[in-house]
Amino acid sequence: MKKDMTVGTEWKAIALFTLPIMGSNFLQVLYNVVDSVVVGQFVGTTALGAVGLTSSMVWLLVSVCTGLGAGTGIAVSQLFGAKKEREIKEVIASAYSIAIVLGVLLTVLMLLLSKPVIFDLLQAPPSMRDMSLTYYRIYCLGILVQLVYNVAYGILRAHGDSKGALFFLFISAVLNVVLDCIFVIVLKWNVAGAAIATVIAQTGCAVAALIYLKKLFPDLMPSKKFLYAWKKCSQMITRLSVPIVLQNMVSALGFILLQRLVNSFGDYSIEGYTAMQKIEQIAHIPSTSLNVTISSFVGQNIGAKKLDRVQRGYKASILMGVVTSVLLAIFVIAFDDQLLGIFGVAGESLRRGREHLDLLMVCIWISTITNITCGFLQGAGDVKIPAVSGFVNLGIRLGLSFLLATTVVDFRCFYVSIFPSWAVACLFVVLRYRSGKWKNYSIA
Repeated sequence: MKKDMTVGTEWKAIALFTLPIMGSNFLQVLYNVVDSVVVGQFVGTTALGAVGLTSSMVWLLVSVCTGLGAGTGIAVSQLFGAKKEREIKEVIASAYSIAIVLGVLLTVLMLLLSKPVIFDLLQAPPSMRDMSLTYYRIYCLGILVQLVYNVAYGILRAHGDSKGALFFLFISAVLNVVLDCIFVIVLKWNVAGAAIATVIAQTGCAVAALIYLKKLFPDLMPSKKFLYAWKKCSQMITRLSVPIVLQNMVSALGFILLQRLVNSFGDYSIEGYTAMQKIEQIAHIPSTSLNVTISSFVGQNIGAKKLDRVQRGYKASILMGVVTSVLLAIFVIAFDDQLLGIFGVAGESLRRGREHLDLLMVCIWISTITNITCGFLQGAGDVKIPAVSGFVNLGIRLGLSFLLATTVVDFRCFYVSIFPSWAVACLFVVLRYRSGKWKNYSIA
């Protein structure tokens, strides 16, 4: 149901909104984790590496989808806080039209470029090339439904509804697990089976989201009669979405380069890195969930002109996020071997994955502060600074990684740069928050 976050105790509103989002994010991560576990255990670690090798390109595609959803959500949340119902409907109609056109174009483009992406850009080892190409091509067929889902999700969370996404993502996750078992374990379709299961599950998620909107929030369904404001709304959505998309895309492209660096150190590094990434995704769930929450919270309250409430909510989010991240880091470091072993890695692959994971966990509280502060600024409409912060983060990490790779020539080169890159990015956005300039970007 719709939730007005402009009233009530700040920390309670944020906590209650965040918990379903954490569940939703966990289920989203579960898609890739289940694929990796099933592929690693029942097809082999080479196949696991082949699927993991595509993760940076998958992230690139997901970044476009989530960016459009985030931009839509920022616009709708501020308009919801300002009680502007007609403008909300105009934004929704425009957002879905953008999603459909963009989805078709991206699908065709990514399929045409799939071979040079896997063979040349990612430089997949010969042992993994065919499997990586198969997985990636099938995954690209789900781009359109991902865009539709993310727009629906952005609309729901802008209205304070975080439980809806948990409901239809649960259905989708169950479907993905069942289909993975059937296609990979029973039918022996290998990585193709895992990719097909993911696309079908994503389609189910998008359909469930639209049904949920139609049944419970019929006023939030897209309507042609509100497309008269398409130009104005599209410009607004684009202004809010593009910096977020660019930030995510540049990060994804950076990690494609990082993946190439990982690949250059052989199969052990690829397998250990792939397993580590899955645990990292889960470990970031609290901070990414609070990022979404604070964005919606700030959007509604900025629209309602409640600036003092906005700042109290930010401080409560930082406290909750840092405490949660530290506790989670302690757990992961204590059970690192067991967690990595779930994905079938052992020996040298396990050792390399463990070193990377443990160092990342020591620094994760910094990333938490950055994520929450970025969400705050984005919710206020100040979307460019978080993007610049992301570019700075990536530039430092890639620069140090490649510098060390050419001087030290050791597989550790791609993770010792985590702390300095995260620290500078964190300082960048925190200083922006403290400057108060975000108060000048309201659209409502």
